[in-house]
Amino acid sequence: ARPTDTRTLIPFLQEMELILPFKYHEIVTDAGYESEENYLFLEGNGQLAYIKPQTYESSKTRKYRHDIGRMENMVYNKEKDCYQCKNGQTLTAQYEKKEQTASGYRRTVTVYQCSRCSGCPHKTECIKGNNCKTPMEERQKVLYVSKKMKEKRQEALERITSDYGTQLRMNRSIQAEGSFANIK
Repeated sequence: ARPTDTRTLIPFLQEMELILPFKYHEIVTDAGYESEENYLFLEGNGQLAYIKPQTYESSKTRKYRHDIGRMENMVYNKEKDCYQCKNGQTLTAQYEKKEQTASGYRRTVTVYQCSRCSGCPHKTECIKGNNCKTPMEERQKVLYVSKKMKEKRQEALERITSDYGTQLRMNRSIQAEGSFANIK
């Protein structure tokens, strides 16, 4: 009784290990199962994650690729740990904060902020959120980044886009989705 699949993967796999005399080494799922907690559980359990990133399908669209406010479309400087926006301004790491998910998993998120957004010609394209009470002129671009999630998502993306990963995803789709359709 969960609205999303995210919190069902770990209990499902743990129950399978109790029942089955073997353990699956490659776990293939759709985007509904993607979370940092799931990636780390699979890694710690000696299993390879073939989890489709939640942004996988949308990342192929022109709208996504041209969205200048997305972290994925900004230049990241690993040595200086900062992002650079379309206007050439730097978003620097301000602090790290700890978050706890509904399942109790604790993750670390780095908060990046730009200090020079005033007068930017791209500000309304970059900074989203119409429900914010702060006037647009006073807003600064902020990114919330889980470095661990970013790393694990990239690893999974490389796996699922390999020839072998593509084959696994195709087989999963045929087997699982057909069964779901029959049940419905």
